[in-house]
Amino acid sequence: MFDNYEDNFSDETQFDETTLQDGLMELMSYGYDSSEICWENLRVRTYEEAGVLTYDKGLVITTPDGQEFQLTIVRSM
Repeated sequence: MFDNYEDNFSDETQFDETTLQDGLMELMSYGYDSSEICWENLRVRTYEEAGVLTYDKGLVITTPDGQEFQLTIVRSM
């Protein structure tokens, strides 16, 4: 499904930590259509699927240009 993943989206806007943070905030607060990030272009896998060695739960988010970000989910007390 993700063969030639980077090649398909080489002209997309560059992502950085702030772009992803703000996009996730908008997505969680207002829903899918509110953000300028094209969510279909991101590859999202669980830590388990990505082989991240941790007991934490989380997601590995890969942008079209190959950058990876990790979102760790930890319950606060």
